[in-house]
Amino acid sequence: MSTILEFRLPLAAFPLGVAIEREPSRRVELERIVPTDETALPFFWVWGKTERDAFESDLRERRAVRELEEVSRTDEGRLYRARWNAEIEGFVRGVTEIGGTILRGRGTEEGWRVAIRFGERAAVSRFREYCREHDVSITVDRIYTAAETGTEAGTDGGYELTDEQRETVRRAYEAGYFRQPRGVTQTELAAEFGLSQRAISRRLHRGLSRLVGSTVGADLEEADADTDRDGDANGDGDRGPENAS
Repeated sequence: MSTILEFRLPLAAFPLGVAIEREPSRRVELERIVPTDETALPFFWVWGKTERDAFESDLRERRAVRELEEVSRTDEGRLYRARWNAEIEGFVRGVTEIGGTILRGRGTEEGWRVAIRFGERAAVSRFREYCREHDVSITVDRIYTAAETGTEAGTDGGYELTDEQRETVRRAYEAGYFRQPRGVTQTELAAEFGLSQRAISRRLHRGLSRLVGSTVGADLEEADADTDRDGDANGDGDRGPENAS
């Protein structure tokens, strides 16, 4: 059964931490992804006070990235795509080698909080061993399965939403945004939160996407895994007619 590992890292343990060290009001949010050698964390958001030139120069000083591109911008932050230098190790390399899914990762001036889902509990042990062997200092907070919590998400029923996304989705629901006819518009919600209509629309979209991904999406992942296991146990289904003859 898939197992979720939640842990903390020092800010300096991941290259993006330099952006927060230079400007503590910044927050960095990693996009949910299954890392590979070619796509290890290609997308991340930078929230808060973010002067583009200053942030990019801060990151390049660490020689962590080969390429860095701003691909989207909102009133609240910027979405970047990066290609990391091959020599960058850290916990991401461990996730890549062992085959985990980064459910969420958030960096603040207090450090990094990360949640990773592995296909089996034994993979968690292999990841922790990788971290010890490569001097990656992690502090484990929780190890659990979705069944043990009664949710498919990751943190105390939070369904992998950021605090801002959870607050916005909850308020939209309370105000009747999802009813027909709607009890509130995006413009009215934006006014409540002091944001533009475009920013509130993006936050709702991202929040709902994560909510669906951590509930319905998690069920689909489990179903795919069960199908693969059944296929391995039963052999190649294409051979059925030959065996019957």
